[in-house]
Amino acid sequence: MASFLRIGRLILSAHALLVGRPLALAFPGQPPAAAEHVEPSFGQVLASFDGAASSRWHWRVTNDPVMGGLSTSSWAVHGAVAVWNGTVKVVPSLRAPGFCTAATWDGMGITARFPDVSAFTHLLLRVRSRTAAYAGFKVSFAANTLNPQFKSFKADFALAPTSDWQLVAIPFVPGFSNDWSPYDGECGGKDPTGRTHECCSKESPKVCASKRDLAAISQVGLWAEGHAGAFHLEVDRIGAGNAP
Repeated sequence: MASFLRIGRLILSAHALLVGRPLALAFPGQPPAAAEHVEPSFGQVLASFDGAASSRWHWRVTNDPVMGGLSTSSWAVHGAVAVWNGTVKVVPSLRAPGFCTAATWDGMGITARFPDVSAFTHLLLRVRSRTAAYAGFKVSFAANTLNPQFKSFKADFALAPTSDWQLVAIPFVPGFSNDWSPYDGECGGKDPTGRTHECCSKESPKVCASKRDLAAISQVGLWAEGHAGAFHLEVDRIGAGNAP
C-alpha cells in the first residue's frame, strides 16, 4: 500500500508540473477529492463604467412615482463603479411594493445595439451590495421591441450574504421571460386583474429569449421591485459568458 501511495503522489506531482493544476486521484481507503469549482468568465462585456467605448452607455433612473408610487433611488458612478441606492415603498393605490429601475437610455432603449451575445449561455453581473438580503433584485435586457421597459426579458437574481464582489450568472434560457407582471415583475403569476403570465420553459418557448434577440439587445437594466425596503448595489460590469 505504501508503494502504491508513493507512486500515486509522483503521478500527481508530474501532472501538476505538466498542466499547471493537480490531478484528482482517489486512493483506497481515502475519500475522493472534491471537484474543482470554476466560475464562468466574461466572454463579452455589455456594460461597464471604466470608460471603455464599446461598453459605455448613458444610464437613467425611473422610479414608481411615475405611476403614483413613493419609491426613490439614485445612480452615480464613482471611479469605475456604478452605485445604485434606493428604497422601494408600497404604492398606496395598489397596497403593494412598487419599483425602482436603472437602465441604459441610448437610442431610447430601442435603436441602440449592444454586442451580439448569441454565442453565450449566461448573462453575467459582477456586483457587490451592503443589502445582499434584499429579495427584489432583477436584471433585464430589451431586444426587438418598441417597449423596452415593459416588454424586456427579465430575471430575478439573489446575492450571497457578503459585501464582497461576487459574480452572478443567469442562464438566458430558461432564466429570462418577456411575459412578466407589471405589478411585481414576476412571471408565472396572476395580476390583480386576473391576467396570467408565463415563464420561459419548453411549454412556453414564445416568451424565451431567442438567438435573434441575443444578437439584437438594445437596452440593459437593473430593477429593485416587488419587495419593500432599502437597497444598495454596486456594479462593476454586466456581460455574457458560458457556464463551465
